Amino acid sequence: MSDTNQPIETATEPKATKSIVPSKYSGRYKNGGEDALAQFIKSQCTVDGAFSFDRFFELCSANGIAQEKVDHYKNQVAEKRHGAEGRARMTLRNMLATFARKNGKLVGLDGNEEEVSLPKAALTGAAKAAAEAKSSAA
Repeated sequence: MSDTNQPIETATEPKATKSIVPSKYSGRYKNGGEDALAQFIKSQCTVDGAFSFDRFFELCSANGIAQEKVDHYKNQVAEKRHGAEGRARMTLRNMLATFARKNGKLVGLDGNEEEVSLPKAALTGAAKAAAEAKSSAA
């Protein structure tokens, strides 16, 4: 009897991912990141080992992010729109980073202020070129 009906072994294809984050950056953002802000968010928003979006949205509101922005992302997550969880975490996290850089602290869910030290954002690309052009023109 011939084995011609057996599947031919082929090289294993890489696992397809639905993430929009390029693979070269995926390690940096895995599990929410490792910088001071990421650690603060994890400490405030992790419940039983899982990230709680309800706590995250509450944290964003407590730190002065406009309620309409928080509600916008909260509704997207609730509707289970494709990529909504990642967009919410990224966008609102960047807004929290702005507050942390400006004030050096954020408000925890318990109402206490906690120091969150982040380096100033480095300019790259067109923003860097514009800043350099502005400083050389002065």
